[in-house]
Amino acid sequence: MLDAPVSGSVPQVRSGTLTIMVGGDQEAYARVEPVLRELGTPTHIGENGQGLILKLAINISLAVQMLAFAEGLLLAERSGLDPELAAGVMTESPIGSPMLRARAPFVLDLPEQAWFDVELMQKDIRLALATARELDVPLPSAGIADEMLARARELGYQHRDIAALFEVLARTPVSR
Repeated sequence: MLDAPVSGSVPQVRSGTLTIMVGGDQEAYARVEPVLRELGTPTHIGENGQGLILKLAINISLAVQMLAFAEGLLLAERSGLDPELAAGVMTESPIGSPMLRARAPFVLDLPEQAWFDVELMQKDIRLALATARELDVPLPSAGIADEMLARARELGYQHRDIAALFEVLARTPVSR
């Protein structure tokens, strides 16, 4: 048996460029690697379950990046900057990861169809937090991301893309 979680979204599925993290027996991996290459770039990570751990590690970064981008963009917008201009400059700056560049348009105009919805992201963040507790690893930024994802679900965004965090922040009162 192998575990083979993927990282990527709709564009990567369509282009066959998913990142595939495979855990399990090396011989079994060698047998299925050609099939996995049709979907993207597989990498044998180690034992069963380690593919999932790496996917959770990636998703911590995705959630935290999206939240930090939303925070910065909301700050810029509320100070009077044009959000489209600010998002463009931000995504071309050193913070402009491929994920942020792809999702910036979603932040400005949230689509009905999610590439990665809030509910699934929160599931992964909560799995990461539970795993971190077992391994005695602090994940403070993942904890904050979980709180904001919970707020997103309270506001009805559970099936919307994680880019909805911008709207969630905009609707969240500041505690003074």
